[in-house]
Amino acid sequence: MSESVTSSEMTHNGGTDISISQKNLIAPSLETSGRDPKCQQPSVLDKDEETRVDAQTGTRGDLEVPSSDEQDSLPLPSLMIEDVLKWHSIPTPIIESLAGSDLTTGIDRVLNFGDLPLNDGRPIAFCGASGSGKTLSLSKLIANNICTTSTNALVLACDRTPGSYAKISSSLNGTSAEIVDACFPGAVIEPYLDNPAGRQILIDLPGVCIYAKKQMSEVMDIVDRTKAHLVLVIPAGMDPEEAADISAAFIEKGATHMIASRLEQSGRIGSVITAAACGLSLTYGSYSSSLNKGFSLLSPGILARRLLNLP
Repeated sequence: MSESVTSSEMTHNGGTDISISQKNLIAPSLETSGRDPKCQQPSVLDKDEETRVDAQTGTRGDLEVPSSDEQDSLPLPSLMIEDVLKWHSIPTPIIESLAGSDLTTGIDRVLNFGDLPLNDGRPIAFCGASGSGKTLSLSKLIANNICTTSTNALVLACDRTPGSYAKISSSLNGTSAEIVDACFPGAVIEPYLDNPAGRQILIDLPGVCIYAKKQMSEVMDIVDRTKAHLVLVIPAGMDPEEAADISAAFIEKGATHMIASRLEQSGRIGSVITAAACGLSLTYGSYSSSLNKGFSLLSPGILARRLLNLP
């Protein structure tokens, strides 16, 4: 990712200025040498990629992702990929950076993908706005046995939203995870960080408005005390400008990875693309409200299919 585009330079959907609260949206520069700068129709994915997409990607309502024997094609012959990306409210600089190749290749070039930094001895703290899907994402990691430590997971429930502790306790009922109530002011969490059993520690942080300095300070105090990896959860359907603000704010605080949530609840997923383009590594996508379904690693091919899956 080679170039930062300032908010004053960004335009969106026909020229409307985008202000990203003085933050930079990071997107690679388009190499124009010998390449058509217009978005092109995507090529067919290789068979292995298609199989992964069919097996892992969820649905939006009754719209199914194309099966492995269908082409990765535009929903209408009259559309260009640029039209589809504008419908998702993806900012113009990112659309331009995706241009010059099929959509899967463009996404692979622009965004980073990877797994969560699990099992390195440091806790994982899930951050984001209230209602973004932090608690469900954390619970899915445990329910789907993604935390592959030799012993059980330990959850520090730090979200003070009324009913939050009851919610996470209910979600993880029947699993072997230990849940610690750290929702109240002055909760002592340091003893749980001495972890001789080597359990994976997961932290459900309070939902936060990034523009509220006191809230951000309280959240970062927990992160600093636990020395946790900071993982941002961004829901589909969020305003992309807001997603970029949130992403930039948490990147400044040390976040390196993100989870895309609520992919089944919104047609437009520009927030996911925009937040990741700020410099976060995309990991898992959640596309079901069920604890045991719809949670898998994202890939360029999966995102390309999801972008083309219009209502």
